[in-house]
Amino acid sequence: MADYPPRNPFPARGISSAEETSLPTFLSNWSGSACTAVLPSVSRAERLARAYLDDFPRDGGLSCLYGAHGIGKTHAARHMMAFVHDECPEAVQLYHRFDEDDFVAAYRRLVSQLPQTLLADLSLGYLGTIESDLATRAAGRTIHAEGAGPDLLGSDLIESGEVLEEQAKEIAAVAGDGPRFQRALTYLIRPDYSEAAYDWLCGRSISPGAAAAIGVDGRIDDPLTCRYGLQLLATLVTRGGRPFVIVLDQCEKFLLVDGEPVAANIGLLQGLVEMVPKASGLLLLVASDLGWEAMPQDLRQRLGAGACHLLPLTPGQAELVLSTYIGAARQAPGTGIQPFTDAGLRELLRHSGGNIRLLLQLAWASFEAAAPHSSSIDAEMVARAASARHSRSPDLAALATQIEAELRAEGLTAERVEENGRLASFQVPDRREPRAVIRLSEALFFDDEVANAAEILASGPRCFTALLVTGYVSPPVLDTLREAIPVVLVANGSSAFARELHGLVERIAAMRVPAGQPTPLDEALLARLEELGVERRGEAAALRRELTELAERLERAERKSRSDWATRREELRERIGEVRAARAAADWEEFRRSRADVVGRRATLLGRLKATMGATVVLVIAALATAPIQSIPLTLTLVIGVGGMAGCALYLRGRLGSIKVSHPRSSLQSPRDLDRLARQTPPDACSLDPVGRYAHALRADPDQAYQELVDAMLAEPLPLVRQAIGHRLAVSNRSPSDCVPEVLRGQRDGAPEMLLLLARRQRHAESGRPRVLRDLAPGLRVLVALANPDALELAAGAVSPHPAELALEALGVRGSQHPLTRAFRAGAVQPLPVEIPPTALRATAHLLSPLERNGLGTYDWLPVITEIDDLYLFFEELLYYQETFRSTRHKS
Repeated sequence: MADYPPRNPFPARGISSAEETSLPTFLSNWSGSACTAVLPSVSRAERLARAYLDDFPRDGGLSCLYGAHGIGKTHAARHMMAFVHDECPEAVQLYHRFDEDDFVAAYRRLVSQLPQTLLADLSLGYLGTIESDLATRAAGRTIHAEGAGPDLLGSDLIESGEVLEEQAKEIAAVAGDGPRFQRALTYLIRPDYSEAAYDWLCGRSISPGAAAAIGVDGRIDDPLTCRYGLQLLATLVTRGGRPFVIVLDQCEKFLLVDGEPVAANIGLLQGLVEMVPKASGLLLLVASDLGWEAMPQDLRQRLGAGACHLLPLTPGQAELVLSTYIGAARQAPGTGIQPFTDAGLRELLRHSGGNIRLLLQLAWASFEAAAPHSSSIDAEMVARAASARHSRSPDLAALATQIEAELRAEGLTAERVEENGRLASFQVPDRREPRAVIRLSEALFFDDEVANAAEILASGPRCFTALLVTGYVSPPVLDTLREAIPVVLVANGSSAFARELHGLVERIAAMRVPAGQPTPLDEALLARLEELGVERRGEAAALRRELTELAERLERAERKSRSDWATRREELRERIGEVRAARAAADWEEFRRSRADVVGRRATLLGRLKATMGATVVLVIAALATAPIQSIPLTLTLVIGVGGMAGCALYLRGRLGSIKVSHPRSSLQSPRDLDRLARQTPPDACSLDPVGRYAHALRADPDQAYQELVDAMLAEPLPLVRQAIGHRLAVSNRSPSDCVPEVLRGQRDGAPEMLLLLARRQRHAESGRPRVLRDLAPGLRVLVALANPDALELAAGAVSPHPAELALEALGVRGSQHPLTRAFRAGAVQPLPVEIPPTALRATAHLLSPLERNGLGTYDWLPVITEIDDLYLFFEELLYYQETFRSTRHKS
């Protein structure tokens, strides 16, 4: 038998909650720490998300998870959100749990989950997509009409007014109050009123002055406008190219008030069900059985196959749940459900009724009640734990007492009938002439209990029969029994069961004569039960076999993990080399195109100038030829033409003079050719010829022309020239701490090459220790630490949850004895004596990555790029080993 779990593996409450936030770290942290058994509801939600991501942006998604409280609906929804984040980190996801029927409050809590910066970025991306679509359509029309090449067309065909007009049309299509929303989105990306526009979009109050400036009147406070706002948000996200997921939990609290449906709220939900998928978003509704029943028929039909009814656990599913939690505690999946016995598992099911929340709570209580090193947790121990927790599920004696009380309340007499020494049924009024029979049974599973169910069907009397089962009936068996028995109730101790039992007794009391003969027993039902028993035993054997194979496979993978990392490291290095080569080729090709464009424009102007001068000479000769004839009008016309052509020639000459190109016919096949040509070209910081600007970057004095070079970099469109300017500035006598304002300005204005001023050794660091370097953002302090390995205190700064802090710890900023520092310097990362969340490792690797957008490693021209690569590979190695370790636990 496997080792006894070192701790109680089950949650005491058995509840999975979800934060109302769009921050992806919550999803990552949850998926890394929560155990999830792959039940049908979980698989269904994951398949829904996968299908949505595969089809995005062509189509949206819609689904509804419904079932009893504690059946695992929220857990399945949250697993789906974590899956979406893992597959598509840029997806925008919102979650809301209804506490009341106030849709305005729900809207405010949903939109407020998006940070102001993210909402502004979404608005900008939306405008960019509209402009791109308009440009594509305009280009298509122009090509069709004029036969122009695609290279002559671009976004300059589109004016800002056209973009706003198209935006207004799209907003009006999804939001009934389009102008107000459009104005708010416009001011959201303007610094002066961005905060006020954000507050208004979130449904908050803003000052009258801000409202007047933006062009809105008051806060969003009516449900219909809130629905428009959510529909617009879905369009805003998906049109910008990002998937959008919204989960609405506990919908029954929104649809029902005191048990009665709220028509207005049902209408709001119907609108969202139609519009969110239409905008290529994914909407997931989570509701109880009552909430599902409250939905109108057309809404259920709209959900169609997307509706998923969560049923009680089957024995095989309950075994999977236990093995998942126990395997995680042992860190050895596939070891079964020990210390629980099969009988203990059945007792858990009986008392929980197949409700996963109650099952986990009772499993926790049973484990706590067991001795520290008990060999097993059997049915008796589970029953004691259930009794101590005041289990809701009654035993046979308690159920019989409850039935007798209901019969007496209706004035009915009944005869107790015992079989094999235990109470089997109540016959009303007696055994001689019963008009109704209430049979009692222990919990029914579909392995060896199949025989019990078959006996119930075969031996039932020929009159109205009701079957009451204590605690649990396996769902397949329950469906089969209900085909043959008029009433089958599960005594789970709930108020719903009490109401159903009361209704059953009232129905029997209303029978004045025997109910007649029921339909003869269908032998096919008995055969079906037997098939279920065979199927159940086969499923259990397959599950045990799969878990054993999984454990063996993961053990082999763990033994090979170290050698596998060496292969993975080489693959990463090869990929980094390929990506860097591609970036360098792209920068070079952009430079060549710019040079060719300038040379081509100069050649075009020169050709036009020659043609104009030739035409001028022809007109002069013609004017001289007409002079003897004394044809004044003709001569005057020719003179005016000569003047016009001469003026045109002067204009073209001026244009040609502004485009100075040195050695226009020189070939540029490689950067070496560029360096050679730059030495022969006069430097000119304002030249249209990129070679002239490149020559200026190579020759300008980095101290005397410091500000001139800084301004040139900020205005330079070509990365290759910016890199040359940055390398020139890097040899300035100014220390990195004196260049911080320029570095920050470069970061802000899209000139990252300004980082070359920072990624160099700080002079007089031992004595000066400038505070300005320690006040930099964490990501920039990593560059300071890499460039100053002997003065790491320059990059100390304040400890924050930023992922760069892990990189600084690995470099030794927190001390040479820090576990990360020792692991980085020694190259031994397994095992690491500290626990680091995988999300933090992944975020740090992303910050340093040469493969991800805006990672420090993408700045290939930095002098510390080799050190950045080493640091990046270190965190990839940490992540590799941690994920390998996590994969040895039973996945859910």
